[in-house]
Amino acid sequence: MRKLIVIQMALATYALIPCKAWTQPQDIAQMQKNTPTSKEASTPPSENFDLKQWKITLPVSKNYYFGSDDQSAAEILPGENCNTSHYLGQPLDSGYQDKNYFYSSSKGAMIFKVPLIGGASTISSKYVRSELRELYNWQPCGDDSTANWSSNGSHSLSATLKVVDYYAEDPQTVVGQIHAKNSEKALLKLQWDGPSAALRAIINTDPSHGNPFSIDMGLIPGSKEWRYLITLENNTLTISVTGDEATVSKSVTFGSQGMSGDWRNHVFYFKAGNYVQADKYSGGNFEVHFSNLHISHRS
Repeated sequence: MRKLIVIQMALATYALIPCKAWTQPQDIAQMQKNTPTSKEASTPPSENFDLKQWKITLPVSKNYYFGSDDQSAAEILPGENCNTSHYLGQPLDSGYQDKNYFYSSSKGAMIFKVPLIGGASTISSKYVRSELRELYNWQPCGDDSTANWSSNGSHSLSATLKVVDYYAEDPQTVVGQIHAKNSEKALLKLQWDGPSAALRAIINTDPSHGNPFSIDMGLIPGSKEWRYLITLENNTLTISVTGDEATVSKSVTFGSQGMSGDWRNHVFYFKAGNYVQADKYSGGNFEVHFSNLHISHRS
C-alpha cells in the first residue's frame, strides 16, 4: 500500500497521492483515444493524437523553412489552407511530420526533437523549441491570438512522456507550460533539469514583474516514462507529477500564498513539447517522446 505524505511549507503543500487520483472518469475515454498503439507507428503524429486545437513552433526560421523573408520561428497550423502561402506541406492536424523536429516513434509516440545547431526562436525568447501551443476554441484559419481561456472554470493539461536524448552539459528543457496572452512571464513552466536533478515547477508570482520561485517536484531519471497533470481551476493552479511510486502535488491560488491577484485579469493557453533551455549553438540535441497528451476545459 502506498503511503500518504503531506509536507507543509510557507508557500506550498506537497502531497504524495495514489496514481489513480490522476484523472476524472469522464477523461478516460479521451485519454485512451490519445494513447497510440504500436500498430499505429510510422504514421504522422496527427494519426495518433488530436491536434486540431494546437499549432507547433519549430526551432528554425520561417525564412529557412518556408523561404519567406522572416527570421522568426516557423509555425505549422492545423486546418486546410491556413498556413502561409510559402508552405506547401500538410497541416498539423492532417499529416504534418518532419524527421528533424516532429514525428512518430516506432511505438506511435509523438516525438519533439530539437538539434542545437543555431536556428530561430520566438520574439520573446532566446531559446529554440519544438513545442505545441494550444488554440482554445480556434476556428480554422481564425486569429490564433484570441484562442485563450480565463482562470474561471476548470482547465487541465495532462501528459505521459519521457526525455530520450539531451545535451549532457546543460540538460534543461521545459515540457509543459501555462502562458498568459498579454504577459511575457509564463504563469508556469514545468522544467526537466537532467536525470540526476529534481523536476521543477517554475511559477511567476506576478504577470508584470515575474518574481519566480521554483518547487521540487521529485526526481525523474533519464529515459523513464512519467506523467504530469497541470490544472488551473477557479484561480487555483495545481501541478501534479507521477514517477515510479507516487504523485507529488503542489497548489497555489491567485491573490494569496505570495501570488499576485493580477493573474485573474489574464487569459491563458497551454503549451507542451520540448522547449530547450540550453544555448542553441551548443551542438547538443534534445528529444522528448509523448505517449499521451490531453487537454480538458469545463465551465
